[in-house]
Amino acid sequence: MNLDTIIFNGFTVEQLLPWLLAVVVLYAIFRVYKIFFTKKKVNLQHTSYFVCSSCGWEGHISKFGTRCPKCDAPAGDLSGGS
Repeated sequence: MNLDTIIFNGFTVEQLLPWLLAVVVLYAIFRVYKIFFTKKKVNLQHTSYFVCSSCGWEGHISKFGTRCPKCDAPAGDLSGGS
């Protein structure tokens, strides 16, 4: 294919190629930004809100987890949380 081939309505491959390249580069930048700088959503279905009585840490832990992630103290009964 020659660069002066008309693709659409008088636009040649040579005119459209830089725009196509720009779109591909912008898409790649968007993907890298999304991978590194967006927070992933956490599935809260199997988690429970927990406040540690030993160190005061608070947050969501697994319903199946039995220890504080900060001080490793036993979590106790997690059935009362949401």
